[in-house]
Amino acid sequence: MSNWFYYLIALMLVAMLYISGRYFKGSGEASIGIAQTSEYKVKTEKSALVKAIHVVPGMEVKEGELLVELTSEALEMDIAKLTNRIAVFRSELSEKAKLAKSEISYIKAQSEIKLEELESEILESESEIQMNEALTKSFVNDKKASETSPSAIKIRSLKLQKQKHLEAMNIKIEDISQESATEQHLLKNQITLQESELKMLETEKSKLNKYAIASGVVKNVYVKPGEQVDSFSPLLEINPLHPTTVVAYLVGKKTAEFTVGKTVNVTSYDQRRNFVQGKVIGYGSVSELPEILQKSTAIQAFGQQVFIEIPEENTYFNGEKVLIR
Repeated sequence: MSNWFYYLIALMLVAMLYISGRYFKGSGEASIGIAQTSEYKVKTEKSALVKAIHVVPGMEVKEGELLVELTSEALEMDIAKLTNRIAVFRSELSEKAKLAKSEISYIKAQSEIKLEELESEILESESEIQMNEALTKSFVNDKKASETSPSAIKIRSLKLQKQKHLEAMNIKIEDISQESATEQHLLKNQITLQESELKMLETEKSKLNKYAIASGVVKNVYVKPGEQVDSFSPLLEINPLHPTTVVAYLVGKKTAEFTVGKTVNVTSYDQRRNFVQGKVIGYGSVSELPEILQKSTAIQAFGQQVFIEIPEENTYFNGEKVLIR
């Protein structure tokens, strides 16, 4: 009698395992889910003119491939204005440097003429003193008298004039150099600011063209060449080649095991060796499992939706059944 009791218990256990496996496969160590693609729309950040379209619906594109060329007349005008302004500033900077150099050369040339005249007068006066000393040497030997002679006084005066003239010339040159340096510094600052603004505009211009952010298939193209589009207008829509999201369905206390941010292993249901790591990004509602996950239409299973992000580099298909551990 006792043997039949044990047989009955064993039979009930096998039946429970069978029902669990038949109606909700994966509710043991792993949870089940569906890998899904999430199409994305390519939009323009600002109003622009469609210059060229390089794709058509149904065409497969690779990551980084040029999709749409855009141009902005207002942006082109701003870039042209800034470019011309920078050229004017650079020309003005060059002219300021040349002007300062010319003014300094002119001041030196004028001063050299005056200095040569003074030097000539000094030499002439010194020659007179030497001549007078030679003539009067045999009669008078008074060094002090020669130092107080009109010629000696004149020489000292001329040398003092020469020194002051040199100082005046150097002061003028210094003033011109400082003024020119200040003006050039201001111009250089203006050029730097304008070049920074130009760089920003050129970066903005380069961002007008749209490239594929992931490999996929073009689903729809919403614009045509020559069309003017407003800011944030959709240009085209692309379906990724491989799923980027998994919707898992959890039962019972398993929801506590899948916290947001947790890393999980996503494995192909049919090819267990094919797996990638994903990250839990959020929860959905408790809902009925999709038909592909149901093992029988007689008994409907329900589960807590959990959304898992997986990398684009995978070999899953859209709608493929997967296991999550």
